[in-house]
Parts: sequence; C-alpha cells; structure tokens
Amino acid sequence: MNELMQTVAENLKRNGFEVYTVATADEAKAQALSLIQPGWNVGVGGSMTIRQLGLVEELEAAGHKVWWHWTSPEEKSIVWENARKAEVYLASANAVTRAGQLVNIDGTGNRVASMIHGPAMVLTVVGSQKIVEGGLTAAIARIKQAACPPNASRLGLDTPCAKTGKCNEAICGDDCMCRAISMTNRPLRGQRYVVILVEEPIGY
Repeated sequence: MNELMQTVAENLKRNGFEVYTVATADEAKAQALSLIQPGWNVGVGGSMTIRQLGLVEELEAAGHKVWWHWTSPEEKSIVWENARKAEVYLASANAVTRAGQLVNIDGTGNRVASMIHGPAMVLTVVGSQKIVEGGLTAAIARIKQAACPPNASRLGLDTPCAKTGKCNEAICGDDCMCRAISMTNRPLRGQRYVVILVEEPIGY
C-alpha cells in the first residue's frame, strides 16, 4: 500500500468511516460479502465497480433480494425506492480526497441520495485510482476527466465528454450527467458507512 492510500485510509477512519484495505478485486469482493448478513435486502447504485466485482450475481445466488436498476425487472422508480430502503446499499465513490472525503457526481440522483439517506449501512468499494491528492476541486476534476467520459460513452449519451473525452458543461445539454455533486465528510448520524479501498484499479 502506498503512502497516499495509507493516509487516506487513516483519515477516513478518523472521520468515522469503517475502513478495510485490500490488495485485489477478489479480496474486495470477499470482504464485501463477509459484511452482508444472510437475509438482508441489498440495494445497488449505478456502479461499474460493483458490476466488475460480480457481487450482484453472488448475492442473488445466496438468496438475497437485490434491487438494482441495471438488472431488476421492476420499474426504475420502484427499484430506486426499494434500493434506498434496503438493509445495505452497495456503490462506489467517484473520488476520495486525501482528507478522507467521498465525492460523487450524479445525473439522476438516486445513487447519491441513497448513499446519504436511507439504508442503515452503505458499503462502498473504491479502487486506488480514484484517490486524489487534493480536496473537492481535485476530486471533481478527476471525476470529469476519468469517470464521466467512459460512463457517458457507455450509456450512449449525447455529451461532449462522450464524444471527445473532455467535459464542456456550457454545451452539455439535456444528457448532462453532472447535475448533483455530493461530498460526504463523515457518515450521517445513525449510519454505518463502510469503505473498502482496493490497491488494484477497478471501475471508473
């Protein structure tokens, strides 16, 4: 584990997050599964990290009801509401600051809303490439440079970042994903907030 990741882990703990550091995606998957109790309903936010880990398939095979708008057959509004009320909500963070703050940008709001209010436990898995040396400004820059373009392209959105790889909010239009920005300094009162930091890059 490099110095920056170690510092971030320590700062996250100081801020009240429950933190685990692992080397590989496989270890992150095992750690996440070990924290989810039998019988729990599981909500999932839009996350390539969670998809790449294969957590949803493992949880469904173990008998969990998983609410994820990428795979659940119900209407999105129903899935989002049940995901928000689940015992645990799985997601990633778009960026983590050196000071131990989680930063996310959302276009619909279901993900950032559920990470802030709803589930008693939020469980995030974060690849080391999402850690930034600076604060909020550096985190937002990282998200717009490294996360938004591949996500917009994956979703087939008509945005500058999908076409050129560079953000231009002035001409982004209706498909713009950068509609809500959240920074979580500490877990909300009464909330258990787990962060699994992974040395191996994973997700966007």
